[in-house]
Amino acid sequence: MSRYKTQNLIRGFTIVELLIVIVVIAILAAISIVAYNGIQERARNSQRDSDVKVIVKALEMYYIDNGQYPPGNGSTSINAAWSATADSSWDTLKGHLVPKYISELPKDPTSTQNVDFRYNNLGYGYGYYANTGSYCGTPARQMYILVYRLESQPQKYTSVGDCSTNSLSYASSYHRVAK
Repeated sequence: MSRYKTQNLIRGFTIVELLIVIVVIAILAAISIVAYNGIQERARNSQRDSDVKVIVKALEMYYIDNGQYPPGNGSTSINAAWSATADSSWDTLKGHLVPKYISELPKDPTSTQNVDFRYNNLGYGYGYYANTGSYCGTPARQMYILVYRLESQPQKYTSVGDCSTNSLSYASSYHRVAK
């Protein structure tokens, strides 16, 4: 009887059994990696939505105190009405809002600096627009548009009011919040 137990202990696993275990582990690892990446993407999108809500609140408080929204300012690559994280003009908007209306102006979680994110699909950031002249019957600095991009999401427009003529257009993968 003791000889039978010794022979079974030495036997071990077959190659097929080891391959099955390795394949199962590989499948579980692949599923975990995909799920983890999806969770990170949703977290960044949630951060973007939260950041935009914070910016909107700061803009509305600025409007209450000043009767108009902060001016947009930009370089020639953005244009004269935009402030964007891809551009140093974001500091202009920051100068109007920080520290009185917001402690710090948010930046996109994966902010791509020096890329005009509004017209290509290469980067992420936040864009702020304040009309510099009459637009759709609205006097200067009485409206704003925030533009931002979510990962793997369809285009979305959230606006207060409507302008059927001379509407602004953006790349199809960007969201905007307009007032």
